[in-house]
Amino acid sequence: MTENSGGKKRGRPATGHGEVASVRPKVKGLTAAFDAAAAEAGSNRSEMTAILWAWFARVPGATLPTRPERLPGATSVEKPPRPAAT
Repeated sequence: MTENSGGKKRGRPATGHGEVASVRPKVKGLTAAFDAAAAEAGSNRSEMTAILWAWFARVPGATLPTRPERLPGATSVEKPPRPAAT
């Protein structure tokens, strides 16, 4: 076994890109309903999340995506609570 004398670093090199953002909803069934709605709209969870974040942050030119008709699985999902206004 050899010691690392400060030469090469182990592991994947840094990419220089921003932080990883992981979002997990706490409402049972919401992920499946969101994935189904995104697929119905011709997209996926990652793309839809980025679009919604940009719209919410008021990024210039960002618009809300068109929502598909209500899908069967969406009716079994409880409505998530809204944050209190400050």
